[in-house]
Amino acid sequence: MTATPPVRADARGRPGRRIELLVAFLVVIAAVGWRRGTYFSGSLDPVVAGKALVSLLALSIAYLRAQAAPGRRVGTGTLWWLGLLLGVSVFGALTADHLLAGGVVAVRVAVLAATVVFLLRAAPAVGVITDLTWACGSVAVVAALTGLPTLTSGRLAGGVPAIDPNELALLSGVVVVVLAWRTVLGEARWSAGVIGLFFLGVIWVTGSRTGLLMLLLGIAVMAVQVRRPRVGLVVGGLVLGALGLLGAIATGAAAAFAGRDGTGTSTLDSRFIAWRASLTWAESTWQQVFGGGLSVKIIRVYGQYWDTQPLDSSWVSLIVQTGFLGVLVALGWSLWSLRGALRAPHPHRVLFLGLLVFLLGRSILESGLFDATPAFLLFLAVSLLAEGGSRQRLRAEVASGDGDLPAPAVDAGLAVPARR
Repeated sequence: MTATPPVRADARGRPGRRIELLVAFLVVIAAVGWRRGTYFSGSLDPVVAGKALVSLLALSIAYLRAQAAPGRRVGTGTLWWLGLLLGVSVFGALTADHLLAGGVVAVRVAVLAATVVFLLRAAPAVGVITDLTWACGSVAVVAALTGLPTLTSGRLAGGVPAIDPNELALLSGVVVVVLAWRTVLGEARWSAGVIGLFFLGVIWVTGSRTGLLMLLLGIAVMAVQVRRPRVGLVVGGLVLGALGLLGAIATGAAAAFAGRDGTGTSTLDSRFIAWRASLTWAESTWQQVFGGGLSVKIIRVYGQYWDTQPLDSSWVSLIVQTGFLGVLVALGWSLWSLRGALRAPHPHRVLFLGLLVFLLGRSILESGLFDATPAFLLFLAVSLLAEGGSRQRLRAEVASGDGDLPAPAVDAGLAVPARR
């Protein structure tokens, strides 16, 4: 007898799909910045209250949706890592007398994390990541179009919401990674190419060099995992890549992008100044071990004509926010997530590794990976899905074609079983 191939589920027709997409939009809107150059210090204002209300609304809807939907298995190992990291940060905030501000930020992170967990319990794995990607892309489009006047300063930033250029590049990069994933797994469409080029253009005008570099690296990691690459896809990709590279070099666009009109080197130098200051920031052994809380975003610098400066690195930020203990926890969490991604079923593995390379790579020079940000939402979702407690659920979704997986990806997942 010939086995009947599984019928691919239509995610758009699944009950509750619109509710899950609404939650994704709300949680992304709650995670992005609503104003540039301002950091939470513990005081209540309309922006803080507004973001709190949106976060709680997203959490409430996600909880109700998870209760109504058939429960899908989600691992708990990630939550132990997150709980340990938040616990270290809160204790550090207590010892540094920043408990109110640090505790509020930790609660915000926990609320966003709980929302993602409820979403994953209610919806297929790839469906949740796709919804978050749609939300990131929509916010990026609105922010980019309303932020066009900021181009006069040299870099595109968000208008509404008023996000900074690097965060705008992050939102756009997530969309490109997911589009590239669908392409390498056999769902290449001209519309996806047009959308991808648009968001690549947004990243270019933001001037986010780290974001673009890590995006290209993430796409390369996904591309090398294609088992049976189509000739047209390989030739087309090589031709477009070569033409783009030659055009950028010939027009001087690549040099201008890398140098940011002469300001590129100075921004890196200023980062090093803040990073050196982070090593001597602690005033006690407690702060060296536990940090000063997640609310610490700016550090005091000496010997310059400016007094304070943002840390501009997720890992250096952790030294100040959670101490060296928190850095070890975050490093262990990241390596554990990468290990889990390598063991996921093939279609999920391609997506998870692409996202992790992009997110972890940009975290070296950009802040926000372990904070209430869109980067954290995607990292948490991948970590939850890649761990051992969730992989059986992923294999079941591959076998049934559930969760908005590309049809060729379903076939690939059935042909080669996931590693245990």
